[in-house]
Formats: sequence, C-alpha cells, structure tokens
Amino acid sequence: MKVQWRLEHEPQIKKNFHAKASHRLSQMLRDARIVGERPYWVSEDVWNNLLAHWNSPLYLNKCATTQKNRASIKGGTVHTIGSIATHEHVIRMV
Repeated sequence: MKVQWRLEHEPQIKKNFHAKASHRLSQMLRDARIVGERPYWVSEDVWNNLLAHWNSPLYLNKCATTQKNRASIKGGTVHTIGSIATHEHVIRMV
C-alpha cells in the first residue's frame, strides 16, 4: 500500500519540490545581488559569472522593461490588454 501511494504521487511531489526550490533559490540570489555580497555557498567563479550577467546590457534592458510594466498606470497586467474574463464572455453570449 505505501509503495503504491509513493509511486502514484511521486511525480507531483517532485514537481512541487522543484517549483519551491527554484523559487527559493531565485529569492536567495536576488537578495545576494541587492546586498552585493557573495553567499558562502556560491563559488567565486559562479559569482563572477552572475555579476557579469546581471551587468549585461540585455539583462539591464529586461529589468528596465519589467520595472516600467509594473509601474504602469493602466493597472492590471500590461501583457493581456484586450483579453476579457470568462464572466465577460458569458455576459456577451447572453
């Protein structure tokens, strides 16, 4: 019984773990970037590569674009302009 349960739910357990671990790692690297100090668990070579990436024009442009999108006075998500909610579809169909 226990083995069957484990096999049945293992893909979802792994998916949840990787999603949470990825999010946490992103938070930790963001915090390190803001503070400007290399965490003890990141090697010097990897840290230097991250700094080079974070200071690249492509990354800085992407950051500026997303910052502008978040500060939009239009409200809501800028990327879905023109889409309508399911509720609005129902109203229009009636």
